[in-house]
Amino acid sequence: MKYKSLNEGEELVKKDYRKKIIFSLNDFQEKWYLLQVVTIPPKTKQRMHSHNKQTEVFYILEGETIIIVNGKDYLAKPGDAFISSPGDIHNLWNKTGKDFKLVVFKINMPEGEDDTNWQE
Repeated sequence: MKYKSLNEGEELVKKDYRKKIIFSLNDFQEKWYLLQVVTIPPKTKQRMHSHNKQTEVFYILEGETIIIVNGKDYLAKPGDAFISSPGDIHNLWNKTGKDFKLVVFKINMPEGEDDTNWQE
């Protein structure tokens, strides 16, 4: 078993979100998995994007947001879960005045290559 506190994760700040990687590709015995907590700041719309190979599982921790997948809107709130498959065009739009936080578990994330296709 491996244990990490959320405080131990590596934090990366991007244009329209920030993420804290809890377990990276090196932490799993199996290949190509990653676990992270992503925060979408208030009044922020993430850029539309897709992934060639990876599947993402979202589990909502706090706040409410709109998740747009292949042109369909879903209201996401704490306790909800979603799966985004390879090729799904998606983004998150936090219209509220509070941070939106979710766990993202990436499956089949290729090591050493950027699998994200940004649409905007």
